[in-house]
Amino acid sequence: MKKLMEMLEEKFNIEAFYSDNRELIIKVAAVALAIVAAFFVFAASDDDTGAVAGDDVETEVSVTEPQTDAIYVDIGGEVKNPMLAELPEGSRVDDAIKAAGGLTDKADLTDINRAAFVEDGEKIYIPAIIDEDDMTYASGEYLTSDASGKVDRSSSYSGGKVNINTAGSDELQTLTGIGPVTAQKIIDYRTENGRFSSIEDIKNVSGIGDKTFEKFKDDIRV
Repeated sequence: MKKLMEMLEEKFNIEAFYSDNRELIIKVAAVALAIVAAFFVFAASDDDTGAVAGDDVETEVSVTEPQTDAIYVDIGGEVKNPMLAELPEGSRVDDAIKAAGGLTDKADLTDINRAAFVEDGEKIYIPAIIDEDDMTYASGEYLTSDASGKVDRSSSYSGGKVNINTAGSDELQTLTGIGPVTAQKIIDYRTENGRFSSIEDIKNVSGIGDKTFEKFKDDIRV
């Protein structure tokens, strides 16, 4: 009986405490819930930040610098170091000259277009200045004489076929049917449209038709 009375008294005291402090207990519980909720929010935020950081790292690793293909050109004649030069794709004649150590004092750039683009496997020849006392120029040919005075008629350019992508006006005029006006048209077309991809592309130049092309097609290259 005594124990029962103690239990009833204890229960009564708890209920009385709750009744007297109900608002305080509710406030404490609300604060506790807010703290727990904030903890979970911050924990989730940290996980998201970690995931984003991981993605950034992945993206960083996957980005690589684009590689530029190399081309090889054979440059000779009046350069300090005639050579097979390795150049980046998109290089120009001037880049090949620099790779070969520059020009000699005898280099003749009259008909060399240093701004022209070069292609893989191309041959670039820099001619030498010819002493005017030992030559005359007529009909697109140099007339030179040896020690005996014998005249030697030879092509004005030792490279053989005329490169229509790099030739200047004088060299273009060595071609049958090409005069100063047409030569300039070829140069202008090249400047505006870029390199000729094939020898047939020269027929895109105003004034050069099939008949004219047939006259010099065997004497040109790209």
